[in-house]
Order: sequence, then C-alpha cells, then structure tokens
Amino acid sequence: MRPRRCIQCRSETEITAVDAAAGEAKTLTIAVKEMPVAACARGHRQFVHPEFPLRLVEHLIDEDEARLPAGEEKGLLVKHYHCAGCGAELAPQPDHRHTFTVDVALADLSPFRVELTMPVYRCPSCDKEQLHSLKEIRKYTPEALAQAFKAAGIPAA
Repeated sequence: MRPRRCIQCRSETEITAVDAAAGEAKTLTIAVKEMPVAACARGHRQFVHPEFPLRLVEHLIDEDEARLPAGEEKGLLVKHYHCAGCGAELAPQPDHRHTFTVDVALADLSPFRVELTMPVYRCPSCDKEQLHSLKEIRKYTPEALAQAFKAAGIPAA
C-alpha cells in the first residue's frame, strides 16, 4: 500500500502504528493497540485510507461483536434482558466489567488489536456471563471508536 500525502501539511507520510488509544461511549470502552496510521515527519496522523474507519466499525459490529456472549433484549418501552442460554431474566445491574480482545486484520494492513470493555451480567439461573444484548453494545461502538481515533491524534475528516 502506498501512503497518502499528509492532509494537514501535504508532506509524504509513512505507515506506522499507534501504540494505544482509547475511547468511551456510555458503558463501552474501546482501546485500539498497534493500529496502523499514516504519519508525516511533523507528527500529523491520518487514516491509512479514507475507508478505514468505516471498514473497522463494520468489522467490529458485523464480525467481532457478533461472536460475543449476549442475552436477548425484549420489550418495546421497558427493556428486559434474558439469558441466551436458558431464557431467565438477567439482573439489571452488571456483575462486573469484562474486556474482550479481538485481533483485527483488514485487507492489506498489518493486524492490530481492539479491546472492548463493557459490563457483563451473570444469569441467576444457569450462571452464564453475558452482555445484556448485542444491540445495546452496537449502538455505542461508532462513538467509542471515534473517541479512540481522537485520542490517537487522528483528526475527523
């Protein structure tokens, strides 16, 4: 992949990695580690290509978060969450926060790691730990990821 010119100073960039940057939205914290970025000699950072943020959020929501243990959301006005295993109602208060680590490989980029930290709930019936629902977490993913990009020093396009 050929690096782009810096969008701030128009100088040449090279592919490097952000050691770590985190963002938060409501109950979800996302930390990216060793994420590839294009950086110039002046220290300006930008995405390696314009589609990168969209591809990453889609990858997280469609592939990675889909594999997380999660209950089922029921109710139109008042939400109730039920165990995916036995169907018992989950407690409204989390048991603790847990970090799920996923390795992300997008097309022609070096793999990097994303850590998703969120509350987990223990089923009172079968003792299985799970998120309230994937829908609940997915709605916070774009905002938490945008905060992580901001913390990494990547300006909004």
